[in-house]
Amino acid sequence: MKYASIDIGTNTVLMLIASVEHNKTINEIMDVSTITRLGEGLKETGFLQKHAMERTISVLQQYMNIAKKQEVDEILCVGTSALREAKNSDLFLKKVKDDLDLKVRVITEKEEAYYTYLSIFYDPKINSDDCIIVDIGGGSTEIIKADKSNFIDFVSIPIGSVKLTEMFIAHDPVLKSEIHRMKRFIRENLNLPFTGKNCTFVGTGGTITNVAGIKKGLKEYKKEFIHAITITIDEIDRIIEAMIPLKVSEKKHISGLEAGREDIILQGIILLREIMGYLSFNEMIVSANGVRFGVLFERLKI
Repeated sequence: MKYASIDIGTNTVLMLIASVEHNKTINEIMDVSTITRLGEGLKETGFLQKHAMERTISVLQQYMNIAKKQEVDEILCVGTSALREAKNSDLFLKKVKDDLDLKVRVITEKEEAYYTYLSIFYDPKINSDDCIIVDIGGGSTEIIKADKSNFIDFVSIPIGSVKLTEMFIAHDPVLKSEIHRMKRFIRENLNLPFTGKNCTFVGTGGTITNVAGIKKGLKEYKKEFIHAITITIDEIDRIIEAMIPLKVSEKKHISGLEAGREDIILQGIILLREIMGYLSFNEMIVSANGVRFGVLFERLKI
């Protein structure tokens, strides 16, 4: 059997295609990511914008064509923060169903956190027991406490790299006063019901994989070079300090940074840094998987 697992996020649409053997061994065929910025303008208006929906549907059409060429047997598709929040989500979901014959399941914050948890604990390359997992998205961030046997607790905060940019950043390069206001806002919203004591910190999502790519200085994204690597908080601090004085146009030239993230990446990394500081972590393990893997794992009942 071949499966495609698609995750429609606020900033990015991701698709995993994998073949599954009878013993449920998963063979990853391809794992692709495209920035569509579906949630552009959502914070200000409460609605998905027409051009953002069109961009996203165009990418979904490309993904459907790839899935057909790969002779995929079943397509799983979920939507997260932007589709949970937008007042006109039904319009987008209907158009996707009518135009592409693709049904999108909009998942709750808890489901999103649970799928992230599955993507970590069924991954043999990330060998850890007690964990705090953070998944920084464009519109929301899930923070999860878990061990190998239990999805213990989670918090979903309505903050992500796109939202922070739209809420606080009006200058290029960013002003230190904008950063101070943003940090204060993040800290006010970090009221977690658990601590990170005796836990490993695992990060996933586009912000985290881009931090890993920048650390490695990758000329092009290669998952195998960043998945399961460790990044220290000192390395994150150095990346932040190097980025603050840069204009968006200058960030485009940073090795390891995905094209299209240059206007939001600093805000996402600062959010990551604030979460690590709040929970007193000095290092992070990178997971390049995420919700799309968890959705597939659940479907296979691994």
